[in-house]
Amino acid sequence: MMVATSKLIEPKVSQREANGLSDPRWRLEPLVLPAKPDERLRRLANVLVSTNDCASQWKPGERFHHLFDERCRSFGRRRARRQIAVDYGAVSFSYAALTQQSNRLARFLDQFGVKPGDRVGLLMDKSILSHTIVLALSRLGATYVPLDAGFPDDRIAHILDDSGTSKVLTLERFVDRFTTTSIPVIAVDQFYELIQLLSADPFVPSVEVETNPVAYIIYTSGSTGRPKGVPVRHSSICNFVRVAASVYGYRENDRVYQGMTIAFDFSVEELWVPLLVGATLVPAPSDQPLVGEDLHDFLRDNRITAMCCVPTLLATIEPDLDELTFLLVSGEACPADVIDPWLTAHRRVLNAYGPTETTVTATWSVLEPGRAVTIGGPLPTYSVLILEPGAERPLNAGEVGEICVAGIGLSDGYLNRPVETSQAFVTDFIGLPDNPGGQIYRTGDLGRITAENRIEFLGRIDTQVKIRGYRIELDEVAAVAR
Repeated sequence: MMVATSKLIEPKVSQREANGLSDPRWRLEPLVLPAKPDERLRRLANVLVSTNDCASQWKPGERFHHLFDERCRSFGRRRARRQIAVDYGAVSFSYAALTQQSNRLARFLDQFGVKPGDRVGLLMDKSILSHTIVLALSRLGATYVPLDAGFPDDRIAHILDDSGTSKVLTLERFVDRFTTTSIPVIAVDQFYELIQLLSADPFVPSVEVETNPVAYIIYTSGSTGRPKGVPVRHSSICNFVRVAASVYGYRENDRVYQGMTIAFDFSVEELWVPLLVGATLVPAPSDQPLVGEDLHDFLRDNRITAMCCVPTLLATIEPDLDELTFLLVSGEACPADVIDPWLTAHRRVLNAYGPTETTVTATWSVLEPGRAVTIGGPLPTYSVLILEPGAERPLNAGEVGEICVAGIGLSDGYLNRPVETSQAFVTDFIGLPDNPGGQIYRTGDLGRITAENRIEFLGRIDTQVKIRGYRIELDEVAAVAR
């Protein structure tokens, strides 16, 4: 019997290095270790557990903004003022400016009565306010509830009510989306000049913040006809961002395309993992989505070197982008015919997988020419196993079953949905290592562990589908139609 694991190794000099394009990026390779003759490891047969440091990458009391502040301190004061965090073309913001603006915003929101534990709705665009408000709310110990301008009014109303949102932060052009709610709505851009008068010194909340508050609540499609909220704590998001930054291969000189709404949790991967490394974000224009030739031209003209996207978006553009040397696809199944043209010697391509309930991403794989497309193995601090659908029975390697995830990244469950929570989050009956919540999340996705100790994604058990990365429950569509 063998226990399947994964580890990081340093590759030999690649064509990428030979071309002088960058330092080597790290890659995932399978490793098989002989099992020790004890009952615990026998019970772990056919469970993928990362052999990298599996201990939590979160320090008790740490919140999301601490990671960003840590990055700024590592730069030093002078470089933090020079290193560009967000580049809009006509105007750019350094790491120091982003920190200072988030401190000002935290003071502004504190004066408006935002307190630790408050749930705050956000309807923003890709302006600098969307970055600084997330940091400011973390400084306050408040929870953000992201919304999207494309949501129908009744969906927005349900999210605000179900989440217990006490205030909404938005822009002046979106205020009319909240005319039917009694929740206070603040158009932050109307107060820009006032915010600039506030101190940029480090903000410390006057009220004590709990050790591990909820960082955000993202809503996914629900089979009852109403979306369901997934609360994610700071322990989960801090751990994920640290782990991903350490293994993905972003560099400080990367220019990273930003095109997603913050209402899509894939945006956490797109935004904050590169920023933790010290890279530069380059947002797409806020007034229109970019696809096809328009997106291709934007990537070329702005010298984009790294991008996260769903495969359906990638399929709309041509791969002749020599400066694009890092690509991460996620959010939906990745067809081989879509990704194959992008697999060149000078480009690192990752395929990532993870439901919202597991905090953005749970598994990853480096895609290579001539190798089957899989979702790879678990990120450090995550474990993955295949269970028989509807039963607490681990399946043997090669058997098709339900992909299940454990580790610090798991959410507490669904907000106000005890029945659905009990169905999807089950007690860890195996005793997996480094699983502080003691739960296993049943994803509803089918898969199997291959002979190479990689996970092959095989679709859904139920009728859920994904459209451009968004989870859609067909039962929700039917319920709304009825």
